[in-house]
Amino acid sequence: MTTRRVASLLGVLLTLSTLLVAADADAHKTVEVPDSAFAQGAVHNGDARVSSRLVVDAEEVRRGDTFHVGVAFELDSDWHIYWQNPGDAGLPTHISWESDDLSFGPLQWAAPGLFQEADGTIDSYGYEGEVLLFSEVTVNDRASEEIEVAAFVDYLACSNACVEGHSQLSRQIPVGAQSTPADDAIVELFDDALGRVPQRAAELDLETAFHYAPHDAAEGDGLFQVLIEIVECQEAGDECRRPELVYDKLEHAVYADGYSDIDLETRGTASHPEVADGVLLKLDAWLGSDFESDQGVLSGVVEFTLADGTLLPVHLRDEFDVAPAQGLAVATGFPDWVESVDWEDFDAAGQSAPSPSSPNILFILLMALIGGMILNLMPCVFPVLALKITAITRLAHEDRRSVVTHGMAYVAGIVGSMMVLAAAVIGLRMAGTHVGWGFQFQQPYFLAALLVILVLFALNLFGVFEVTVGSQRLHKKAGEASGLRRSAWEGVLAVVLATPCSAPFLGTAVGFALTSNAITIIAVFAMLGLGLAAPMVVLTLVPGWAKVLPRPGNWMTHLKTFLGFALVATAMWILWIFGRQTGVDAMGLMLMFSGTIAVAAWLYGLVQFAPWSKLKIATLTAAIVVIGAGAYLAFPIDAQPRQAQQSANADGIDWQPWSEEAVDEALAQRRPVFVNFTADWCLTCQVNEENAIETDRVHQAVADYDVVMLKADWTDTDDDIREKLAEHNRAAIPYYLVYSPDEADDPQALSEIITANTLVDAFTTAAP
Repeated sequence: MTTRRVASLLGVLLTLSTLLVAADADAHKTVEVPDSAFAQGAVHNGDARVSSRLVVDAEEVRRGDTFHVGVAFELDSDWHIYWQNPGDAGLPTHISWESDDLSFGPLQWAAPGLFQEADGTIDSYGYEGEVLLFSEVTVNDRASEEIEVAAFVDYLACSNACVEGHSQLSRQIPVGAQSTPADDAIVELFDDALGRVPQRAAELDLETAFHYAPHDAAEGDGLFQVLIEIVECQEAGDECRRPELVYDKLEHAVYADGYSDIDLETRGTASHPEVADGVLLKLDAWLGSDFESDQGVLSGVVEFTLADGTLLPVHLRDEFDVAPAQGLAVATGFPDWVESVDWEDFDAAGQSAPSPSSPNILFILLMALIGGMILNLMPCVFPVLALKITAITRLAHEDRRSVVTHGMAYVAGIVGSMMVLAAAVIGLRMAGTHVGWGFQFQQPYFLAALLVILVLFALNLFGVFEVTVGSQRLHKKAGEASGLRRSAWEGVLAVVLATPCSAPFLGTAVGFALTSNAITIIAVFAMLGLGLAAPMVVLTLVPGWAKVLPRPGNWMTHLKTFLGFALVATAMWILWIFGRQTGVDAMGLMLMFSGTIAVAAWLYGLVQFAPWSKLKIATLTAAIVVIGAGAYLAFPIDAQPRQAQQSANADGIDWQPWSEEAVDEALAQRRPVFVNFTADWCLTCQVNEENAIETDRVHQAVADYDVVMLKADWTDTDDDIREKLAEHNRAAIPYYLVYSPDEADDPQALSEIITANTLVDAFTTAAP
């Protein structure tokens, strides 16, 4: 018994000592600074994710002396900020120093870490945990008795979301007869930071040689190959080895820094065959298309492991000649012995990203084309397509030139809108924000603008006002209900209404695009646009097809009115989505604002073709006042947090909110799981739920096989849902997963269009 008590006492003492050491270590890391030199930023979900401190390694300084001043960042776990070259996404951290009594040297950047997202297709460089960025400063000879130094800091902090951070830090440093170093904790902090700053190869007694050659594959202008030799020891000898690099433990690729004229991607590594100790690096390099000089700079960082296990970042730099006409580095040629080198493909951190020239891209583009064509059959888009075909019918039997012109204006509106959407996706991704197909329908202000556009289009079809191109051709154009600008805007509207829809082939193509590079995004979105425009291309460009359309007549007037009601129905659907996101009060105000838009359009239509007079001016003024009054009451939108609405009744499905934990819990209970990725703005999702999921056969199958039904509602922005879709190379909904307890890691993915039979078969297969 005594032995047990002694052992217990020793255990308690050991635990207490461990906690004290840990507390001391934490206190050692977090240095004390004045209140003015401390700030918190990057607030997400109510919490600041980044702390920044202005630190100096001297308690007192002397005129003419040098010391260091820096900003120490502390980040929450799973958050990071960016290096001077942020990589494929993000923004570089920026520190601006200010002092009347100090001269500042360049900012010293610690070697970055690699952060990969979107299944390794997006590489960014930055810092997590703690990092100190600093500069060496010199005190001016005429400095006052107390120096004030300020730092203006801007950064982008990212995890599942990205948040901008800003801080303004300042402190005073006394000037005396002799410089006094800061306490040991701060000195150690700067020593550690200095060890993380890359050292030039020459300072480490490393010899380097750079060779340039054209690339084997023709993957575009500006692409070439680089061979880098890093030699530690030409001939074996005891005095040869300096840093004692371990070449078979190359931790990272070569990262191009902010001074490099070229982008770099490491392709292979090998031991140097011609020297006692050395390493070879083989890289692909890209020279920007806007580069016009005859000499470029390769500048970057590579991190080695030393024999004692510590990391050694090395800075590499070389100047090379450029032939601007070819956009290539002038080849110095690779040494002959390179052909015998046994290269090891570099894959230490999943560096290789899908290339636009990959064979799979052709298949993806074909799926995008087919998916875009199928979108025309979706209820979201069909009213606009029918409207355009009706307008083409008026001209089909008369002037082929008009048919082609208006058809191409419609196509241009579609493809141009797709390019704007692609540019928005690329821009948001560069800013560190990730989006999915239909992301704009998660924004209430976008829905409000779309609702107004639909109301105006419907009123135009009802004849409340006309879209014309000039009074001279007023009657002709009003009768044709056309005009190039109108045709183009109809194409834009088709794209806007298509984005909440998903179709077979579309989800895979868009999912691949949104996790690929900018060129792939543009190519896939362009092909989607061409697929969406395909019916109009056929009608306008293929001789004889337009003649198949019936001749104009009174039926067109009735069809025009019917299509107006179809757009009203679409507007009601948009209003419903708006209400689900913002609450019933905001929906009511938006409905009122739509009514004021209708009244203003009616007033405009009354005097649209009248000559200018006091009555016309007064009427138009009244229309503007009506719109202003409606906008004043409706905006800004006071969105209320939307509560997830799950159906749970005896006759329907008991939906539970989706989470990874809910899936794991159900599988642990040996129950199959069905996950429904849906959103209120996804019309295809609503059709599937009504016609396939909420049916008696499926209800019975859910009960028979004890299926857990989970709903991943993406009506509002949800990074967890976006990341789960990206995990399966998807960016669009609907999407359905069926998990079996027997194969928990390999869920069955169902098609975008499902039936009751599809679900029953899937549940039968998934049952344990």
